[in-house]
Amino acid sequence: MQKTIVIIYYNDIPDFLNEDKITSVLKEYITRFGFSIDTLSYNFVSKDKMLSLNQSYLNHDTHTDIISFDYSSRESLKAEFFISMWAVAHSAQTESQTIENETLRVIVHGVLHCIGYQDDTIDKKTEMRRLEDEFIQMFHVKQKPHV
Repeated sequence: MQKTIVIIYYNDIPDFLNEDKITSVLKEYITRFGFSIDTLSYNFVSKDKMLSLNQSYLNHDTHTDIISFDYSSRESLKAEFFISMWAVAHSAQTESQTIENETLRVIVHGVLHCIGYQDDTIDKKTEMRRLEDEFIQMFHVKQKPHV
C-alpha cells in the first residue's frame, strides 16, 4: 500500500501553536468528511496585509480574520489561507475565547468552506460553529497524554 503524502504549510505560525498537532488533527478531521489533503497553506499575516488582500481580491474595505483561496477538486483539498492574528485576537476577546481556540476555529473554518459548508444564514452559521467546536475539542483531546 502506497503512503499518501500530505502537505500542509504554516508560514509565520504563532509560537503558541504546534504544527505537528494541528496537522495530525486536520488530517483526521478532514478524512471524516471523505476528503483527502493535496496541499493546504496557512499564511499568518499582519492586519495591514490582510486588509490589502481583502481590498484586492474581495473588494471589501474591512478587516477579516481569514481569506480562503480554494483550488480543490472533487474530494481532494488544495487551498491557501491567509489569517490575520490581529482579527483573531479581536474575535477571541469579543467571543470570550482563548487566542489558541479562536486560532484553531479560524484554521478549520477555511477548510470547512472548502469542503462545502457555508455560513450565510443563521442555521448554516450554527452548523459551522458546531463543526468548528468539534475540531477544537479533537485538538485538545489529542494534546492530553494517554495513560
